[in-house]
Amino acid sequence: MKNILWYLGFISILSILYFIKGDSGYLLFLSFALFFFTYWTKADERINQNIGRATRNAFLYTMFSSVLSILYINLTENIDFYQWGFALVITGTLAICILSFLYYDNTGN
Repeated sequence: MKNILWYLGFISILSILYFIKGDSGYLLFLSFALFFFTYWTKADERINQNIGRATRNAFLYTMFSSVLSILYINLTENIDFYQWGFALVITGTLAICILSFLYYDNTGN
């Protein structure tokens, strides 16, 4: 059975709302396109371990980038950065998770 994570890539279609509404926050959905790269992986125990490692890396990134974004917003009192800080956290988390998963899957670690 194929890995079903790749279905999450279809969420990236919602980024079309950027062209309709003009709000750049909708471009955040493009980060879900990275899930299409997991189509070629097969489900087994090693994949489950790799998913666990990748989500651990994503969690660590989320904690550090959230703290830095909130700290920057509070120190500079620039509330306009909040949207970009949130997008940085979410997009980075997805990218770190998928890229870590692909790294662990390809290297066999």
